Amino acid sequence: MYIALVEDRDSDAETLSAFLTQYKNSHSPELRFIRYDSGEAFLASAFEKFHLVFMDIYMGKMDGIETALQILEKNADCLIVFLTASREDIWRAVKVHVCFDYIEKKCLTYEKVEEVLNAAWKRLRFHAKVLEFYSGKQKIRLPLSKIQYLVSHDKHTFIMLENKHELRYRVTFSSLHSILQKENRFLLCNRGILLNMDFITKAGRETFVMADGKSFPIHKRNRMDIMKKFHDYQFEKLNEQEV
Repeated sequence: MYIALVEDRDSDAETLSAFLTQYKNSHSPELRFIRYDSGEAFLASAFEKFHLVFMDIYMGKMDGIETALQILEKNADCLIVFLTASREDIWRAVKVHVCFDYIEKKCLTYEKVEEVLNAAWKRLRFHAKVLEFYSGKQKIRLPLSKIQYLVSHDKHTFIMLENKHELRYRVTFSSLHSILQKENRFLLCNRGILLNMDFITKAGRETFVMADGKSFPIHKRNRMDIMKKFHDYQFEKLNEQEV
């Protein structure tokens, strides 16, 4: 994991650096981190490579939230952990959806840093999973976190990605379903329709609505089982967020 520490106060940067070194020695030898003393300095670097950024909110000319917004324009998967002197400051970050977590500086302890890093590892491993299959002689690798849904049609399988880019492959739907059924985020809502529940925005009595606005019918006979799987998954996600 590549981590950036963007902090203009030397004392706070030294404290967090010590905790990161402790975590590295105890849990993760491959962890690497580097400190920047301003948002401008960080954005002038090859910032797209970082997986996680500890970001001070109040800094010089460019504050942490403005810096984070620019990071996510180039690296949408980057996790931002804000450092703040006041909990009230964090609501600005929450409103613009750029906050993975936050740490109040008065509560900056090794235990809190360890908790944040463990959660980050879990998130990164979740997003790193891929769907691998062959379409003819071509090997296809698609990140599971980017797949909205799969639909079977006329000996082809259509895969819609999160950016609304649709892919078509000459591969059986059943072969892909046999791979993805091991992942609890995917739900077979009807014959030949497999949904990534992370992209379901509305669950009605008869249909699911996806992030791109597409609606899919829920199998009538299996509706109770399908809805139970959906609600169980949502409950599981909620519990993970509260840990």
